[in-house]
Amino acid sequence: MSARIRRLGPEDAALAAEAIRRIKGDTGGVDEMTLRRFLSKPENVLIVAADDGGPAGFLVAYALDRVDRDRRMVCLYEIGVVAERRRRGLATGMIAELLAWCRSENVMKTWMITDRANAAAMRLYARSGGRPDAGEDVVFVFGGRA
Repeated sequence: MSARIRRLGPEDAALAAEAIRRIKGDTGGVDEMTLRRFLSKPENVLIVAADDGGPAGFLVAYALDRVDRDRRMVCLYEIGVVAERRRRGLATGMIAELLAWCRSENVMKTWMITDRANAAAMRLYARSGGRPDAGEDVVFVFGGRA
């Protein structure tokens, strides 16, 4: 059974909630109205991989306007696949769907932050065409736990 991978719209709020619940274990208190509002904003991207068994993975990304040019960047914020469907190309397929959308939107760059020790993530992003930044950038976190 092959997966269907697509970007969701506001009419897909129930599917979004089911995908998040299946991968994260709950909806984190997010209801369908909140998801509908999230999905109605063109700068928010939620892509789901689903098959006959229902949603098996999701990806969240945000398009960010630039002040210095008329092109956006996209932050791939989160990606997850249910444990029993990992290592079957779903995450790679969702990233490919995101990158296709980015090309259609003339996005200048797509980026994601991960820990270099996260070997699975490093392999996934490299397999999807990403390359690690060799710079000296440091991520600072304000509020919450660092």
